[in-house]
Amino acid sequence: MSGETTKIMVRVIARDGKFLGDDVGGALVTIRDVRTGELLASGLTTGGSGPTQGIMQTPKTRNQPIPTENPPVNNACFFEATLSLEAPRLVEISALGPLAAQQSANRVSATTWVWPGLGIAPGQTPGGPVRQDGFLLEIPGLVVQVLSPPQHYLPFKPNPQTPIPISANVTMMCGCPINAVPWPYQDFQVGASIRHNGKTTDLALTFDTQAPAPSQFTVNWTPGDYGIFEITVWAFQTSTGNTGVDHTSVNLLTPSA
Repeated sequence: MSGETTKIMVRVIARDGKFLGDDVGGALVTIRDVRTGELLASGLTTGGSGPTQGIMQTPKTRNQPIPTENPPVNNACFFEATLSLEAPRLVEISALGPLAAQQSANRVSATTWVWPGLGIAPGQTPGGPVRQDGFLLEIPGLVVQVLSPPQHYLPFKPNPQTPIPISANVTMMCGCPINAVPWPYQDFQVGASIRHNGKTTDLALTFDTQAPAPSQFTVNWTPGDYGIFEITVWAFQTSTGNTGVDHTSVNLLTPSA
């Protein structure tokens, strides 16, 4: 018994952001049978992140798809699977990303029934869905990348009284920059939690208006002692609850070490 061709188009979008495009490594999509665990398809989303104004600033009505095009070409990344189904299947569709920011990548999934010949892809069959955005998965979180100090920072001449800059790059999960509209830096809290000898110091990072690029947050920190300092930098978007975390460390050897 031959199966019926059934297509599923999957797009992955950042919470309060755009699609996860090639510029952030896209997302890994997998489709499995819920009951048996069988892997039906997997692959990477490819393409762009979609139109900023259409996604972030244009009001939408019921059943109106999220815009996917920057005319004249389709610019929103997707992964499309072609399945051969002999019977309806309950499938789990999952996405892991953004793949270019492994320290911030999240995994999301959803389950859905799929009927043979009636896929979730634009133009699949007469009577099928007409939405152009396909099956949507929303990834929460923020991309947080510590820029300074580098991992296992070990000064040649350690001095606990010398200030060390802590700086981080913070973006939406789609890589969209934080600066002004539609992602104003005032909507974000960024901090550093520094652990040393069983004690924790918390510092607030501020948006760096003098940085050569957007999305930069920084603070100067004075260790005040020798030893190993574990630094966790976190970011929180007040309006959505999006959260991201990254880690680094500082090693200030004593002069006798």
